[in-house]
Amino acid sequence: MNPKMQTMDTPKTRAEFELRFHHLREALKNGKLSIPPGMGNSLLKLRLLPNGRLDFLSVDEMARLHANMMLQFSSFSEVQGSSTDI
Repeated sequence: MNPKMQTMDTPKTRAEFELRFHHLREALKNGKLSIPPGMGNSLLKLRLLPNGRLDFLSVDEMARLHANMMLQFSSFSEVQGSSTDI
């Protein structure tokens, strides 16, 4: 049985956008998410502003897709009743 396809939930505010990158960073740090070599280069280029906020100019399409995908898959597994191991 194939699950119904849904559109990707995209952030509507700066806070939502930064929260997705926070969750992505924590998942990578805790070993819950691994990225194949060469695909993580855009994540390594992310910069923080002096006030600790994410520098939007350093976020490219690949980094944004990683953050959105990570959140989308974690919410998908919650809907399916699985653990949130991502």
